[in-house]
Amino acid sequence: MQTVRLTSETDIEGWRNAARALLLQEIAPEHIQWRVGQQTHGLFDLPEDEMAPSQRVNQRPTTQLKVPREFIELCRQVILHRDPSRFALLYRLLWRLIAQPKLLQLSVDPDVVKAQAMVKAVRRDLHKMKAFVRFREIEMENGESEFVAWFEPSHHIVEASAPFFTGRFTNMRWSILTPEICMHWDGYRLNYTTGASKADAPAEDAGEELWRSYYRSIFNPARLKVPAMLAQMPKKYWRNLPEAPLIAELIADSSPRMHGMFVAQPTEPQRKIVKYVAKEESRRLPADAGGGMTALRELNDAMLSSADFPLAGHATQAVLGQGVAPATVLLLGEQPQEQDDLAGQPFTGQAGTLLDQALNAAGIGRSDVYATNLLKHYKFKLQGRRRIPLALDDRDIQIYLPWLRAEIEVVQPSVIVAFGPIAARALYGNGMEIAAHGSKLLPLPGGRQLVVTIQPALILSIRDQATKQLRYEQLLTDLALAAKAATQQALEKG
Repeated sequence: MQTVRLTSETDIEGWRNAARALLLQEIAPEHIQWRVGQQTHGLFDLPEDEMAPSQRVNQRPTTQLKVPREFIELCRQVILHRDPSRFALLYRLLWRLIAQPKLLQLSVDPDVVKAQAMVKAVRRDLHKMKAFVRFREIEMENGESEFVAWFEPSHHIVEASAPFFTGRFTNMRWSILTPEICMHWDGYRLNYTTGASKADAPAEDAGEELWRSYYRSIFNPARLKVPAMLAQMPKKYWRNLPEAPLIAELIADSSPRMHGMFVAQPTEPQRKIVKYVAKEESRRLPADAGGGMTALRELNDAMLSSADFPLAGHATQAVLGQGVAPATVLLLGEQPQEQDDLAGQPFTGQAGTLLDQALNAAGIGRSDVYATNLLKHYKFKLQGRRRIPLALDDRDIQIYLPWLRAEIEVVQPSVIVAFGPIAARALYGNGMEIAAHGSKLLPLPGGRQLVVTIQPALILSIRDQATKQLRYEQLLTDLALAAKAATQQALEKG
């Protein structure tokens, strides 16, 4: 019987060198004993028959043995397992691989099954160490802080976990104490010392009470699944977690809390409402603003006080038109977006930014136009805490169209740019389609002209970049057409 003695529990190089030598001498697995550490003899112990000097672990055989790459990785994982039989198992697999090169592909082979189970256990233990290590801060003599954690791994994984912790906590001084080996990082170098006891770890710090308060506040009894929780967080780890004292209490209290949730009256989801405060300049009328701005303000006041001016659902506020009056160009959308509802202004958010960019490219200043929507509020339905926009129907058009016509008479635009088919149909009648009337000037009553184009928000929703660019270029063409028509009408009037 040959005895091979390795220097440590994770001496992978020592095992590989010994395995090569034994395999070249054709020593079968059943004739080998694997040991770890220095040999000691009691008074009545017989000396072990260890390998001869020419066969020792640290002597590399000159003949190269080829094994599958996956076997090398398997060895690196299995050797971290705590099972004392792992060295013999790996050598037995190596012995058999010589005659069966595809042995590792046999998922039902007992040796392969056992090795894979060891790999799974090691990986699981590594995951648990990364998940359940809890550092506590201590103050050193020089006034700096060091963070110390206590952990009890099931396998020999401390050194294998080092890259994770040094990469995650590079700028901290920390130590991880375990019963067999301790790991220390000073911000530059990693070193190891012999094992410690839990008493060597620091006591609870002030931050843990804060963590428990947070943990209690986010606990959701409706999502509690005790078997799944125990599978992911076995009880052996509880004693080292600051939140552990709360777990039994929260589990016991989950059923009464769930019952209270069932019998409680439904509550309306809380919406995030951002109060918009307009700049003073936007509230101040231009110095040369004549009766147009005054008439517009009077129209808005009348609209808001009218019983025929509803706010659907729970819209944050009315979104009235904005801009100068009179104006040569009027921008008409179908209804405000959610960002417009929160800001109280038309064409804001990303869609508004895209529109501003297109207007500048077409030679139209945003400050020189009047922007409004057919609908003066955000129409939506609640889906949980989200507000989902709803399409306009004929009743919406009937209610708001008289106000829009009055708005147009006050602003007196030469050209109206309608974003979307509903806005266009409100002015031009049914049968309006953007595809059929894109990049065209359509006559309206009063000598005005209509340009129908795509909504900026719809362009943003297109995922295909080529299609999105095509639609944006169409928007630019339509706006340029509107600018040209407005300039021509101004010249004719001037």
